[in-house]
Amino acid sequence: MDGSKSMPAQIDMHHSPQVQSYLDLHSRIRGELPGRDIDWHSDWRRGCLQRFADQGFPTARDEDWRYTPLRPVLAKQFVPSQKPHVETRWTAEQIDGVDHSLIFVDGVFQGSAVATGAPPGIRIESISDLLGRDPDYLRPYLGKSSEDVAHAFSLINNALYSDGILIEIGSDVQSDVLLELFFVSKTDAALILPRIVVISRSGSSARIIERHVGQSGIHSLTSSVGEIYLEKGAYLNYHLIESAADTAYQVLGNWVYLHADSQLDFHTTTVGGALVRNDLVIDLREPGAECNLLGAYCLSGRQHVDNFTTVIHSAPHCNSNEHYKGVLDQRSRAVFHGRVRVAPDAQQSDARQASNTLLLSADAEIDAKPQLEIYADDVKCSHGATVGNLDEQAMFYMKARGIDGGTARSMLIRAFIDEILDAAEDDQVQQHVKTLVDGKMSGLQKSLKSGVQS
Repeated sequence: MDGSKSMPAQIDMHHSPQVQSYLDLHSRIRGELPGRDIDWHSDWRRGCLQRFADQGFPTARDEDWRYTPLRPVLAKQFVPSQKPHVETRWTAEQIDGVDHSLIFVDGVFQGSAVATGAPPGIRIESISDLLGRDPDYLRPYLGKSSEDVAHAFSLINNALYSDGILIEIGSDVQSDVLLELFFVSKTDAALILPRIVVISRSGSSARIIERHVGQSGIHSLTSSVGEIYLEKGAYLNYHLIESAADTAYQVLGNWVYLHADSQLDFHTTTVGGALVRNDLVIDLREPGAECNLLGAYCLSGRQHVDNFTTVIHSAPHCNSNEHYKGVLDQRSRAVFHGRVRVAPDAQQSDARQASNTLLLSADAEIDAKPQLEIYADDVKCSHGATVGNLDEQAMFYMKARGIDGGTARSMLIRAFIDEILDAAEDDQVQQHVKTLVDGKMSGLQKSLKSGVQS
């Protein structure tokens, strides 16, 4: 089947202008997309495009998007940029200790910056190249996210992505390599569609950073899809670091499938982006699987971040722990929607969930919605959410001992959020995320001194 053949006529009719623009984009570029001559891949893309056309973009009537208005995103037209000629090193952005960096500019893979040679026991390959050479190898892993409830942005990625990266950690490989996926946004109005597939084979151990940065003033849209598979006894430490320009839009989705006795530690740190939506779906498929989800976000201005997590206890004897902390200043806004679902057969599940938010301004706002769906009776599940301001007594105590107000404020904020940042096992990554948070706090202090509302 040729994926460049015309789509069914009903896809091109009677849609909103925002939806129609992406359908038209598909019509223009479908002949250039990888996998167009592979039957299963073409059928999958076609099905995702049809679902996107049928359901359109989320609105305030969609409960899962109720607190995240998409008007700014839908008001602008985004298109994939042409492959740019760029430097492959951003010296100021490097993290000390990264051994192997895979660099993407506007979603286009530029190559690798390697400090210590190819990671032993780790396979790294372009998805488009693999589709051209051995597509059946990808078939069990590519597109599983669309089997879940997919929204418009992930469906756009499914239908339109042009490349991505496969990372496969071999069986029993205990890797000390710090591997980075480095995404740079450089073009205004660029539609950036990263595709990531990570396979951790049985008994393996690995560390991966997914990092998003961008040039100031760039209004780009990133819709990322990651599909991560942990086989029996595998361990993966994964860091998602978002420090894009405060004018960029990002909808990042990661779907993770854990098998027996595997463990995922997933850290999310957000300081950049005008509107950020983080979808994280964890399926604990077999007994003994465990996940630890830790999130920290620090926002100012009119930034908006929506952390939407779903942890599915599909099997018995699985553990999940989830803890998110946020600091909101000025007119920023955050959403935490944490959903834990315990299946009927998932007895002796242990699920814990917490959201804590610090509001530094009367105009900042958090919408927290922890949610438990329990269909088994022998479980331990807990959830909770707190929202508060800086402790005035602690501020008074510190000022009385000669600490100026700005320093006291920063110390209390760091004491609040460091519980999450300190959980990063890699010292280099921990130092980097703390530097990002300190930079954000420094900008807020300058705003305070210049009389800008905090």
